[in-house]
Amino acid sequence: MSRIASAPARINLLGEHVDHQGGTVLPVAVNLRTTVTYTAGDAWSFRSADHAPDGTWRRYVQGVIDVLAEAGHAPRPGEIEIASTVPEGRGLASSAALEVAVAGALCDAPPFELAHLCHKAEAENVGVPCGIMDQFAAACAIAGHVLVLDCADERFFHLPLPPVELLVFDPGLERRLADTPYAERRAEAQTRGTPAARHVADERARVDRGIELLDAGDIEGFGALLYESHASLRDLYRCTTPRIDQYVAQLSQVPDVYGARMIGGGWGGAVLALAEPGTRLESAMNLLSDDALTIHA
Repeated sequence: MSRIASAPARINLLGEHVDHQGGTVLPVAVNLRTTVTYTAGDAWSFRSADHAPDGTWRRYVQGVIDVLAEAGHAPRPGEIEIASTVPEGRGLASSAALEVAVAGALCDAPPFELAHLCHKAEAENVGVPCGIMDQFAAACAIAGHVLVLDCADERFFHLPLPPVELLVFDPGLERRLADTPYAERRAEAQTRGTPAARHVADERARVDRGIELLDAGDIEGFGALLYESHASLRDLYRCTTPRIDQYVAQLSQVPDVYGARMIGGGWGGAVLALAEPGTRLESAMNLLSDDALTIHA
């Protein structure tokens, strides 16, 4: 028996570092994907032509298997083969795409449950205290829409994305969140009055305003919120880098760019630019929105 499951990377348009504080986020599934082929056998084996043989990706795969077993979805051992176009450590949620694709290949749980199981695998079995956004985006987003996800009660709806180009710049600053001050800053954000907590409060307000602007089709107004978000991540949450700040500053001078900011957990990652439809900027990846989880038996 063989099954194939595929899950996308995501761009979080707005709402950085509010997911683990119970806020609302605005992720979009993009056209970079991780695909997992599972073939039942007598013992587990993992293979990936797109990852280092001894990389940490194996921990994510094993974490998903362990969580599925704990939840009563114990899969039969077999071969897991992974193919991926999602770059690691660039703020595109490569680990969530991997987790959701593995879980989708190994069990028939609905997308909402897959998101929960994969979040547990990353938070408990791998040790990254992430919010639920990445796994929900990989499992529940739909093409051409923003996933408006309330991370407090896990309610969500899909809002059409106005005509826009999603362009991502990779400054080459790879990192693993487990090796950064991510957990330390998350703890700071839970203490009222700290710079990180002020960022979270301001970012929540930006998300609320952003939903109104997207609903009205005002992509220029929405883009301005991205610049505000980046400044807050730089000055209050303190998770940008000089090189990423330079990218954002340069993009702010480009006429066809509505807004830009750092994406991902910080201390590396990539830079998102919202641009006029049809814009092509040198060294940018064009990430048209894509479907989320797909499964083939």
